[in-house]
Amino acid sequence: MSAPRLFLSILTLLLFSLNSYSQTWKLRTDEAGVKIYTRGIEGSNVQEFKGEVTVKSNISGVLTLIDSVSFYPKWMKNCIFSERLKKVNSSSGYTYYVIKAPWPVSDRDACTFYSVKQDTLTKIVTVTLKAVKDYLPEKSGRVRVPIMNGSWQLIPLEKGITKIIYQVHCDIGGYVPAIIINAYITETPYSNLLSIKKIVESPLYPKVVMDNVRELK
Repeated sequence: MSAPRLFLSILTLLLFSLNSYSQTWKLRTDEAGVKIYTRGIEGSNVQEFKGEVTVKSNISGVLTLIDSVSFYPKWMKNCIFSERLKKVNSSSGYTYYVIKAPWPVSDRDACTFYSVKQDTLTKIVTVTLKAVKDYLPEKSGRVRVPIMNGSWQLIPLEKGITKIIYQVHCDIGGYVPAIIINAYITETPYSNLLSIKKIVESPLYPKVVMDNVRELK
């Protein structure tokens, strides 16, 4: 094989390997029971994250907290305002929230559609999230998040023990270099999951049973 063809073959193999590696989850944080992974997404310079934590709570307790939209500023990192815009039915609706950004970056806001489903066999609850950019008119001084796809998975491990998987890929809009976003992308899911763990495991947090959620016996 000639040198140019050999070089081309090696380059092609290298690019293929890099692309394959970018689709594999990489552990970035493992502290206080919280694990955060990231991976590349085809067609995007911004990485996707996945956070995992196991909490001493039933599914209903965790789901109640996630569903309490107006309570987001109490546990969601840098969230300064949140509200439920509309309930379509008992398991879906629209939310709006504002994330405070450090100067000189403009604050971000997001309109999202959420849907909640529970698998009848595994009892796993999945909350899917999707940005709906044009659901509300954009507000002055804030940059609307144009693309966001994510989910919460609440997996019952045993009675009163739930594993939470929080996964999101997001384009925050405006101009913020992807290299900066990727450098700090683990901070928000780590903070959010750690806060959820502390809240639902607190002796002051009420024991919740939701009529429409099946728990392990």
